[in-house]
Amino acid sequence: MARPLAPLDTTTQFGLRRAGWLVRALWRLTVTSALPARWRKRLRKALAKRRPGPFDATVEGIDMRLYPAENRDDRVLLGLGRLPEADEHGLIRPFVGPGKLFVDIGANVGTYSLWVARTAAPNTRVVAFEPHPRTFAKLAFNLAANAAENVVAKNLAIAGEAGSMQLFSDGGGNIGHASLLKEGAGTVRSTETVQVAPLSLVLGDLGIERIDLLKIDVEGFEDRALLPLFDQAPATLWPRAILIETVLSHLWERDCLGELAAKGYRRQAATAENVLLVRGRTQDP
Repeated sequence: MARPLAPLDTTTQFGLRRAGWLVRALWRLTVTSALPARWRKRLRKALAKRRPGPFDATVEGIDMRLYPAENRDDRVLLGLGRLPEADEHGLIRPFVGPGKLFVDIGANVGTYSLWVARTAAPNTRVVAFEPHPRTFAKLAFNLAANAAENVVAKNLAIAGEAGSMQLFSDGGGNIGHASLLKEGAGTVRSTETVQVAPLSLVLGDLGIERIDLLKIDVEGFEDRALLPLFDQAPATLWPRAILIETVLSHLWERDCLGELAAKGYRRQAATAENVLLVRGRTQDP
């Protein structure tokens, strides 16, 4: 059973819910190796009851309203004062810039979308997909707090066909780890019925004809979300570069990396959790 969550606050002006130094220090201990794992877990549970947030923080120039009790990314943002994906941002930086189009599948609270919008503006377009209704509300608030008018956010999951599916999550400690696969969500304590649609259909409705960079992180559903694009859309819509999470690749039904290699994608770089694929040349994006 999912534990009670702190009420969402999407109306209070950003900046009025700053955390004090002690709260930040305590949440920092939950995401560092200063304490053994069992003590970090106990501290996280205690803070979830007494100091769950939300808290406002400006991290690397990006304004975020954070709920550290229920999202690991928020714990990193609040406790460590940095974006969680520094290595990945370094890999994709050459593929974002003025006038380019970035698609973010599994946007969570917006750390990729807002970083791209801020780094590559002006004239950058971002399309962000986040299916979990609570997480999407946080994403929408963060976009508004940053006046990110070049980001189009969709409360939608990407799949091969339009319809609805069940989204699974732990319902508490890390809702950002939600998945359309039960086995991809860890300990399941909560389910949500969410709308799904093919990427080609949504992009067509938005009038998008090219993708410079696509990032996908959907907890083991990457093959079923991404590969239909190549079956349904012309090659002109195939992304120039793809950053794909591979941590749960054992849950894939199709060999995502193998099929993308057959489409002309080559592995250019990787981090501990993600692989960067580039179509055509592997140098000079």
